Amino acid sequence: MVNQTPRTFTAPLAWAAACAIALASGAARADNFLDHRLGKDTGGIYSLQDGVPISLGLLAAGCALWQGTTDRLGKTCWEAGESGVAAVVAAEALQFATGRRSPAATGDPNRWFSGGKGSFPSTHVSLTTAVVTPFIFQYFHDDPWVGALAILPAYEMVARVKAREHWQTDVIAGAALGFAIGAYEAHRDNPLVFSLLPGGAYVGFHHSF
Repeated sequence: MVNQTPRTFTAPLAWAAACAIALASGAARADNFLDHRLGKDTGGIYSLQDGVPISLGLLAAGCALWQGTTDRLGKTCWEAGESGVAAVVAAEALQFATGRRSPAATGDPNRWFSGGKGSFPSTHVSLTTAVVTPFIFQYFHDDPWVGALAILPAYEMVARVKAREHWQTDVIAGAALGFAIGAYEAHRDNPLVFSLLPGGAYVGFHHSF
């Protein structure tokens, strides 16, 4: 069993869920003041918005396979990978359930349940937040600079709104969803993979060399 530094945080799952629900209900109001369409911009720094979550997901998966589950880094990588998968599944399901039209399709942020895949919440932001959260929870106590990883979800939030793919409440809800999943995974005794693997462990590739 891997010994990890005790986390100094608690996972505010109820808070994150309440935040997402409040955002959804607030966004549906006629006097919604949070959501507005910005001028479209997908160039320059905003051109990286697809690459960031994909790269993070691949890095987490590669780290998990390379390190295995027998050390602190490997276990955190597994947590990040599992969080990312869960965040994508949850966000995509909610998008189909809510059917909110994106800023690219309408100037009215109150168009919900229009059928098909919607924009609430942002999958990009959910995935990015879910992947970085376990690392922040695990290593922030030792090295506060790890908290700088939070810049990545913040970047995705701005980029997705600038691309007119999401409303402001979409990306805020995505961050809340990703944080809730990442925090939950970080506070489990073990990643899910531990219960599925024979003997509860996976020896990474680097141990073979």
